[in-house]
Amino acid sequence: MGFMESYKYLDNLCKDMNGIGITGYIKDMEQEPNGNFYVGGWEKDYLQLKHYRYIRNQIAHENHANESDMCSVKDTTWLDEFYQRIIGQTDPLALCYKKTRFRSSQKFIGTKKNLTVQYAPSPSKLSQLGNHLRRCGIRLLIVIFFAVLIFFLFQWL
Repeated sequence: MGFMESYKYLDNLCKDMNGIGITGYIKDMEQEPNGNFYVGGWEKDYLQLKHYRYIRNQIAHENHANESDMCSVKDTTWLDEFYQRIIGQTDPLALCYKKTRFRSSQKFIGTKKNLTVQYAPSPSKLSQLGNHLRRCGIRLLIVIFFAVLIFFLFQWL
């Protein structure tokens, strides 16, 4: 899978969570005052997301920018792994949320069991699992949406 395809998958997942996409995820990170304190690698992930958004915008809007000149397999792999981290609730926002919002571990364990997914996007498996994921993906995204909604409700309490 190429950079733009991986970016779109991640952007759509973020869009299902926050209604905006990767830009919304970045904004959520910017609004979390203690993210860097609670989550190791917070700043690195934040900067990577901003960098990949910049590359995506260059490819999409600049006349002479193209994926083959601006991206490597390493970039695509990072996007796929970040996608998997969101699915597995090990991304920066989820980790920060776990450490700052949930005081009752029983509530979180129940929520986590409902969202556990064993899927790792890779170029070869993605084509084989595409149809299955499209059918099951919407259910998962609805569950993630409600988890994020609960996240924001607890944030304001």
